[in-house]
Amino acid sequence: MNHRTPSVGTSTPRRGVDDLLTGRARYAADLDRPGQVHVRVVRSPLAHGRIAALDTAEALALPGVLAVYTADDLPDVRIPVRLPFAETAETPPLLQPPLARGTVRYVGEPVALVVAEDPYTAEDAAELVDVDIDDLDVAATMAAATAEGAPRLHESSPDNTVSTVSLRHGDVEAAFSRADVVVRERLTMHRHTAVPMETRGLLAEYEPATGLLTLWGGAKVKHFTRQALGAMLGLGPERVRVVEVHVGGGFGVRGEPYPEDFLVPFAAMRLGRPVKWTEDRAEHFVATNHAREQEHEWEIAATSDGRLLAFRDRAWCDQGAYVRSQGILPGLLPALHAAGPYRWEAFAVDSTGVLTNRTPTGTYRGPGMTEATFARERALDLLAAELGLDPAELRRRNLIPAAAMPFAFDAPEQPHVPPVRYESGDFPASFETLLDAAGYEALTRERQRLRRSGRLAGVGLAPYVEIGAVGPFEEAFVEAADDGTFTVRTGVSSLGQGVETVLAQIAADALSVPFEDVTVDFSDTTAVPMGFGAFASRSTLLAGNAIALAARDLLAKAAAEVGGDPGEVRFDRGTVRGPGGATAPAGRLPAGHGRFDKPHPGFSFGAALSLVTVDAATGAVRVLRHAVLHDVGRAVNPELVRGQLAGAASQGIGGALLEELVYDEQGQPLSTSFGDYLMPTAADLPEIDVFVVEYPTPTNPLGLKGAGESGMVGTPAAVANAVADALGAAARPVTRLPLTPGNVRELLRGTPSPQATTVHP
Repeated sequence: MNHRTPSVGTSTPRRGVDDLLTGRARYAADLDRPGQVHVRVVRSPLAHGRIAALDTAEALALPGVLAVYTADDLPDVRIPVRLPFAETAETPPLLQPPLARGTVRYVGEPVALVVAEDPYTAEDAAELVDVDIDDLDVAATMAAATAEGAPRLHESSPDNTVSTVSLRHGDVEAAFSRADVVVRERLTMHRHTAVPMETRGLLAEYEPATGLLTLWGGAKVKHFTRQALGAMLGLGPERVRVVEVHVGGGFGVRGEPYPEDFLVPFAAMRLGRPVKWTEDRAEHFVATNHAREQEHEWEIAATSDGRLLAFRDRAWCDQGAYVRSQGILPGLLPALHAAGPYRWEAFAVDSTGVLTNRTPTGTYRGPGMTEATFARERALDLLAAELGLDPAELRRRNLIPAAAMPFAFDAPEQPHVPPVRYESGDFPASFETLLDAAGYEALTRERQRLRRSGRLAGVGLAPYVEIGAVGPFEEAFVEAADDGTFTVRTGVSSLGQGVETVLAQIAADALSVPFEDVTVDFSDTTAVPMGFGAFASRSTLLAGNAIALAARDLLAKAAAEVGGDPGEVRFDRGTVRGPGGATAPAGRLPAGHGRFDKPHPGFSFGAALSLVTVDAATGAVRVLRHAVLHDVGRAVNPELVRGQLAGAASQGIGGALLEELVYDEQGQPLSTSFGDYLMPTAADLPEIDVFVVEYPTPTNPLGLKGAGESGMVGTPAAVANAVADALGAAARPVTRLPLTPGNVRELLRGTPSPQATTVHP
């Protein structure tokens, strides 16, 4: 074997940065095809109503308009559910059609598609489509949707619910009967979304001669998109090609199948011309998946010395007007994360998806786990205050010890619900690492110093677990060329996380070749026959292990060619050399193939810590220090891991303090521009401290765990706990986000909330 410095574990510079920094990157809006035309989506202006008439004549008469499509022109298809473990028998009738069929259910729902020679004509023509809608009563909130006599959104759901995920562990009633203290609170996370810098876009071209449909755009789940569109358009999957381009931010909302992903290729096939669509920002706020809005009724039973016994969590999760491609995931994931990293004797979780007349929801970085962590960690801080314990000490006494790993809650197995199993790690030691590295004691002293100077200051903590490494599998192929280079092909996607760099590092080490000689190709569905894409912190773990297996297979084939064992074979500038001196051209070798299966997702530990000040006059919150820690199992590229964690934490701070999608009682969105939806700037964010710990998992050969979303998961909870600490007992308790200046002023004016109840049995 070659003696070379390993690549895995080093902060190898990320590939492709020059293109991003110099403007050479090619995004969906940058792409053009000869003879292309443009589309504009006509959207419902009302939250709920029956379509009485839809007049397209004036739009069709505008010069340059080629077609206007309504639901009557389309096959009766629905956008399918993608994630198998999130499907239920109840969801198919609630799936969204590409264009509204008779009834509109949220502002922004597509009702028609205009195709024109240029985007300006398409925009003008869309204004000329006359949509006559008879108003129906609106259920604009979960409370309105679940009230007696609420307007029904779908005939198949008389109570406006999708499903309830229930998890049970241990004897909850017995544990509560032994409690010295019971704390109850209702906690709410608000509706917000990812808002990536680049809006969605798509370019589709159909070649009648070959029957091939090609789509260019941000495609995090390329193979599913190919399969779903093929079925909806009546094409075999081999006749659909999906090509990934540069992406200006994914974060869960991009790349999922949406109505537009059917409409654009449908128009291309009908017209025989390339069709292009670029979403504008106002569309994005009402059309792209929303996320996060949930209410949790938490109840904790504990002993007087701070030992956690049991909890109950009754949650309601806003699904919006339809079930989109993530199925019931908005309700499933918080149920899986309610227990967090603590050793409970018992718990009961019921998480219900609720239909409302608002934009459908989906996943946004750290989905479900962020919401559950906020509710649980706020409730734990209330318990710590009742017991007179330091919040860090309460957590110390209850984190699952390393000796208990692997750890599983014995909840009954349910169809489509993965088990909650913690494979490895040292939760207490990792937590102490954060406290020591971030200087928890020093921060508490700084808090006291700030308070002595008359300022409101607080410190907040939030340990958590992150689900990741969702299967079912990934495949990889490794090809050697006679020029000494290697090409890796796999079915994941790049959404800006630098996966092309880390996968090349893994391949280089597995083959014992220079990193520079390895190219990773995943941008085109023609390169790999099957793949599951980039989501749920899975790309490096699933594809990386598949690549390592493919490299092993290639070495075995090389050994068969030149003799010796695979471990004795080496590649040398396009030549395979065996231990006995035999050689062969590397390009003659068949591709190595590897497949890594992951039947159940994994969980990893993380924690966040925040120091904030609150301006008592304005209610403005400023985060002075913020730190996140995550157990990545094994860091392939530590600098990229740190970047992912810091970026996610920045989004978490924005979500905790600023960002909110507001609606009025008629379901009209009030946040449709950056004038209404506030994003954090550099001035709003501190320098984020990131700490990476490594406790390799035995469940995959490389020992990897997911890392892409962890920085988000605990950040809103840590910030909220810090603000609550700053406001003190005289203010109303922090029970909902966001903590905007107006909301904080309300807390400062108020008295303790009647919702919060502390019971001494």
